[in-house]
Amino acid sequence: MSTPPSTACPSCGSTETRMSRWRSHDERVRNPGLHPFRCAQCEHRFLARAGGYAGRRRWPVLAAGASALLLLAIIGATLYVVAGEDEAIHETEQIAAVEPTLEAARKGDLEAQFRLARAALLAPERSKDATREAVEMLRRAAEGGHTGAMIHLGKLYKSGVGTPQNYNVAARWLGEAARAGDPQGMVEFGRLHRSGIGVEQDAVQAYVWFNRAAAALSMEGVQERDSIAIKLAPEDLRRAQALSLEDEGPVRMADESPAAADTPAPAPAPALKASAAPARAPGRGD
Repeated sequence: MSTPPSTACPSCGSTETRMSRWRSHDERVRNPGLHPFRCAQCEHRFLARAGGYAGRRRWPVLAAGASALLLLAIIGATLYVVAGEDEAIHETEQIAAVEPTLEAARKGDLEAQFRLARAALLAPERSKDATREAVEMLRRAAEGGHTGAMIHLGKLYKSGVGTPQNYNVAARWLGEAARAGDPQGMVEFGRLHRSGIGVEQDAVQAYVWFNRAAAALSMEGVQERDSIAIKLAPEDLRRAQALSLEDEGPVRMADESPAAADTPAPAPAPALKASAAPARAPGRGD
């Protein structure tokens, strides 16, 4: 590329020139709009306007910037199209995954019932009818023995979201999950005992269920157990640790009001009492 005429050497006419340095500040101040150049042929130094030369150097930079912007636009458009295709594929996969689950739920698959019910309850656009159907599906799965459904159903009744609040029903289902050996059910059931919700408030029983959950490798159980242990008297802690190794006894409900009559807790089995003295065999004088 040739040097613009304004920067051609005035001595030999060569266009092979390059920008040079100012000799002093005074020289720069005395020559506004000019810049020193040096000829590559005759080494002559001269002053000339730098507009054309600077512009020549600036154009490649601008062109490179424009090319980069164009490349980014192309990449962005490509990613947008790919993302749209991925979203469509993902939606298709979701539909394909839901259909077999729905069919399985209709056939009585407990896991399918639980998954569909939970998804329906988490959907932001759910209606009252859909919520009612989801709770009923959870109940069928819970009655079939699905501990996840028991826990979810118990939490719903505890919070009163999606179904009327009922602490006794919440305690029933969370207790069922805990006694079935579900670690999360044990944690939730222990929390009920700690707060006295649906069952009698009992820190010892709370520790028992937290301790069992911790033994089942639940970190929540470990944290809850250790937090309540420091509040127990030494004798209560020893009793709680001993009870943790025994089979659980009947759950003492906090309220046996008519409101809980529809779903009562299992009645405790009558205790067998040994008589104080052995029975006397009948004699002749009797």
